[in-house]
Amino acid sequence: MLLSDFFLSGQTTHVLELAKQLQKMRMLPHIAFGTIHSRLFWSDYAPTLVKNGISFSHGLNIQGLTIQCRLWKPNVIHAQSSTLFQNAQVLSSRLNIPYVVTCHGLGFGQARFRRYLDSASAIIAIGPKVAAELSAYSHKTHIIPNGIDTDVFTPPPGQKGPRKALLYVGRLEKRRLEPLKYLVEANAAIVGTPLKIISNWNPNLPGTKYIPWQVNLVPHLQQSGLVAACGRTAREALSCGNAVFLMQQAYDGLIAPQLVKQDDFDFSGNLERFDLADLKYDLHTLLHRPHRLKKLQNWGRSYAVTNLSSEEMAKKTAAVYKAVVQGLSRIP
Repeated sequence: MLLSDFFLSGQTTHVLELAKQLQKMRMLPHIAFGTIHSRLFWSDYAPTLVKNGISFSHGLNIQGLTIQCRLWKPNVIHAQSSTLFQNAQVLSSRLNIPYVVTCHGLGFGQARFRRYLDSASAIIAIGPKVAAELSAYSHKTHIIPNGIDTDVFTPPPGQKGPRKALLYVGRLEKRRLEPLKYLVEANAAIVGTPLKIISNWNPNLPGTKYIPWQVNLVPHLQQSGLVAACGRTAREALSCGNAVFLMQQAYDGLIAPQLVKQDDFDFSGNLERFDLADLKYDLHTLLHRPHRLKKLQNWGRSYAVTNLSSEEMAKKTAAVYKAVVQGLSRIP
């Protein structure tokens, strides 16, 4: 049983992708959604879950979850949202089955999470930086980066020359506006056409064309050639053969062979590795050197297939499930 809140984010997409891949491995995932923060769940996501035969429930309190678990008899509980760690702990105790938690970002070293991490059978960290913050639990922490379906996120067929359209994709909040404004200015100076923005709300910036949040990003990523994004979307953009400007609250540079070899590389876009002025320089250089742009786009696709596969992510996650179930007698 996967416990997750629903909101428009890479974390939610990760849960849906994990369930899909686990099902391909002939496991039986059930997603118990807690709070649903977007109406798009009912119009776009729920029908997809039904179509793919993935069972789900929503809005159940701890009593309802307990009843459902006793009927469905899961072998393991996997909490993806920190707001549901307590539910995982209670269900584990009542049903005498192990539970696993995934830490999708930083901040889990806080005291309020300690009791849930203490009693979890295993902890999954999405990257080395998250794992480092959980050093007290290193004996049961597994680093499993988020993965994407590289068979779905593919470059457009028959494309020969480099694609040059620029696209920004990401949820917006106040802290992300400064880098975005700089990107808009750089686009206006170098490209001259409105910058396409796909987000959860319209920032109403001059020189932009706003597109509401898209459930299916594949057509948009295939039409673009350069994408400014972070997290899961940056991975998806690479898999679709884009050159990716890694940015969220800061600018961390072009994702390229040299960058991914850095010890502290991650997809957060928050390391402030480069000054915002470098963003304009990188955009100008790529658009005026089509051979380098095409080479980077080809490399991005190859890197995604080799390193970002959700099939491999699911296999590693299933191995964690197997380990905690087999070790149930040794769990305090």
